[in-house]
Formats: sequence, C-alpha cells, structure tokens
Amino acid sequence: MSDLLIRNIKPKLKRQLAERAKKHGHSLSDEAQDLIRRGLSTTPTPEKDFGEWLYSLVPEQYRSDDLIFEFPDDAELAPPEFE
Repeated sequence: MSDLLIRNIKPKLKRQLAERAKKHGHSLSDEAQDLIRRGLSTTPTPEKDFGEWLYSLVPEQYRSDDLIFEFPDDAELAPPEFE
C-alpha cells in the first residue's frame, strides 16, 4: 500500500478528525480514509441527480419537505469547501 501525506492541516480540523476517529473506534488514518472514500463517492456526476446531491449536503436535522431550508441563527455550520 502507498502512503499519503497531507501538509498544513489546521489544528481545529485535526482535532475534529481525531474526535470522529475516537467516536467511531477508528485510527486517525482509518477515519481519514473513510471520509475520503465517502467524499469521492458523493461527488456529483452526470449520472446522478445534482439536486439530490445538493440536498445531501444539508444536515438531516435541518431537512424537511419544504423547499426552503431554515437554519437557526446559532447553528454551527461550516460552508462546504469547494476545492
């Protein structure tokens, strides 16, 4: 197997990854691999419905049948990163 080195990770992001890994009983590497795998599998493609993909970006607790998504002012949601 090959290795991947990710440089310049912000401390907050590393801490979030470590917390997720602990919660799921994974190592840091296993959790990062799982997130990368899941992220790559949810990338919109012409075969997938783009609207469904956008809807999937909204956390489940804020979803409804309405076409309007309302987030409380105190919701701690980070905007998606498009790189």
